[in-house]
Amino acid sequence: MNQEPVVIKGTRDGISIILRHQSDFDTIKNKIFEKLQRGGEFFKGGQARLLVKEGYVSQDELEQLETMLRDFGLHLRKDKPLRTITFPGSPQPDTLILKKTLRSGQRIAYRGNVVIVGDANPGSEIIAKGDILVFGTLRGMAHAGAEGDGNSIVAAYRLQPIQLRIAHVISRPPEEKSDMPQGPEVARLKDGIIIIEPYYLI
Repeated sequence: MNQEPVVIKGTRDGISIILRHQSDFDTIKNKIFEKLQRGGEFFKGGQARLLVKEGYVSQDELEQLETMLRDFGLHLRKDKPLRTITFPGSPQPDTLILKKTLRSGQRIAYRGNVVIVGDANPGSEIIAKGDILVFGTLRGMAHAGAEGDGNSIVAAYRLQPIQLRIAHVISRPPEEKSDMPQGPEVARLKDGIIIIEPYYLI
């Protein structure tokens, strides 16, 4: 059974808009518009909280949703994190989960997803056919989508790689020091370049 991509629920504090971001963003946005339009003036002046249960919402998409909610008289709450990153809850046949810290000189290569419960220190390498998820600080080299999958991602609680690759695209950290991220980050391909966006746990 296909799950509804958008669910809107009433709460004591306003409404929760729950997204299962499996469809394209325009479909998601149209679904929200239709549901809010059916509510008429009911939502006007209320508060809305956005929850992403599957997939991700980019900053540009988030701003589009915020504008649309404002048109319906809704205020998007920002007192709590707006987005989620979904880490595997249990091992899957194509997922390698390692509960260890990778030290300099250690190399992990796997034809699937790689999950590290620990840090990946400088000099370590992680190569995965699918996604790379690090429950810690990633300071080594990470290559997701190593066999050409441009939809793969690299995610970590602290994303500070020496070198980052997704499919055939390579990215290096800037020479100047940047501010420490305030939460988990995800790297993905967009328009042929690697972008890094903040993600938050709900």
